[in-house]
Amino acid sequence: MQEELKQDLLTLRNLISDDRIAEIASNALKEALRVTIEMKIRNIISFMKFTVASSVKLTKYLCKTVREEKWAAPKKWLIDLKDQLKSKTEKIKKTWESMTQQQKVDTAIDFAIVALSAFLISGGFDLEGGLPDIDTKFGVGKHRNLFTHSILIGLTLEFAIRFLVALVIESEKHGYVPKSKLLQSFLNFAKKHHNAAISGMWLGLFLHFAKDANLFNTRTKPYTGISGLSMRQHQSLFASNALAAAIFSQPSESTIKQKFEGW
Repeated sequence: MQEELKQDLLTLRNLISDDRIAEIASNALKEALRVTIEMKIRNIISFMKFTVASSVKLTKYLCKTVREEKWAAPKKWLIDLKDQLKSKTEKIKKTWESMTQQQKVDTAIDFAIVALSAFLISGGFDLEGGLPDIDTKFGVGKHRNLFTHSILIGLTLEFAIRFLVALVIESEKHGYVPKSKLLQSFLNFAKKHHNAAISGMWLGLFLHFAKDANLFNTRTKPYTGISGLSMRQHQSLFASNALAAAIFSQPSESTIKQKFEGW
């Protein structure tokens, strides 16, 4: 294994000149930056469209049921909610059954990656530790700083992941294919499932920030290095970053269409 990896590096060095390596890195950086920004803009637009459409639809529905059912409206809401959940469940079941075996495997792997990433990034069952609390390694005074406890850390990690994937793709375009089967399998897996890891990462940040906000209590541990804010403002800042992380956790439209088209 080590010998194959060493040979792969030597092959890469002999195959690609310094200028070409610089070009590959530059292209990968540009692509990672483009995709990261594009995906976040899509997430925000998608959330806004969903919020507006859902609000309008819900308002019309509530007005109609209250007008028609009057005091029996709450009972109607429960019945309709039950029917909606049943309908959605049946659609998911039909979609799953229509998938090929490979699609089922890929979907199951993606969901497992999302769950595992969210669990690790958030800090586990108690939501303590995880990625945001890595700041404690640099001293107690650095804990809950604006970088590690905001979407900035998520954007940085997403960019890093997308850069590494783009780097692999750019290298392949220039003729580099690893001889190590294990390395090649890992790279193929990363290319195929990195979006799931990114979604899970954002979901984990949402859970951690939401817990740190502690909105149901009057106090929480405030941000470090930010003065002049009330406790409620600190809580609102945590909650705002939690909401942003939740919005950014949405999978790409292409992933949704591939797995649950028509759902």
